This record gives sequence, C-alpha cells and structure tokens, in this order.
Amino acid sequence: MSDAIKNLINQIIAAARRRGLTQRQLAEHAGLTAVGLSKAKHRGDLRASTLAALAAQVDLEIALAPARSREKATEAIRSGSFFRTSPATPGDED
Repeated sequence: MSDAIKNLINQIIAAARRRGLTQRQLAEHAGLTAVGLSKAKHRGDLRASTLAALAAQVDLEIALAPARSREKATEAIRSGSFFRTSPATPGDED
C-alpha cells in the first residue's frame, strides 16, 4: 500500500535493533504479534495508534510537520528526521 508507512516501520525496527531488541520483542512490547508486525511491514498498512505504540517502544513519537513536497517528505522519512526525537517544548502539549 504505502511506501511511506513501510519506511516508517523499517525506521522503528532499525531503532529497536540499535537498542538490542528483536522485531519480535518490539512487536510484543507494543502489543502486537511478530506475525502482525511482519504483515504490516510488507503491506505498508498500519493503524496510526499501532505505529505510535511501536515508535514509543524506542522513544520516538509520530509528529505532523508543515506541508512540504512529496520528495522532501520522503527524504525526511528515509533520513529518519520524520520523527521528533527531542523533548517537546513548553506549549506543545495537546
């Protein structure tokens, strides 16, 4: 379905590996099965809440960014800068 979602899932899995977690452990900590995560990765289809739960396991969060061209957004996803990794600034709360 979506290459962007596939890339996000792959980034989360890569971050988990850097932390010493297997894909199975990542999935289980986020409340998924390893098979479910594998299928989502290959389909490029995952609920936003599930994507956020996976990201939270590796201290990442999903953030919206100002609209930009598809090429710039794709590059941000591939480079890993799509996720906010620094703490929120005061006033950024819901």
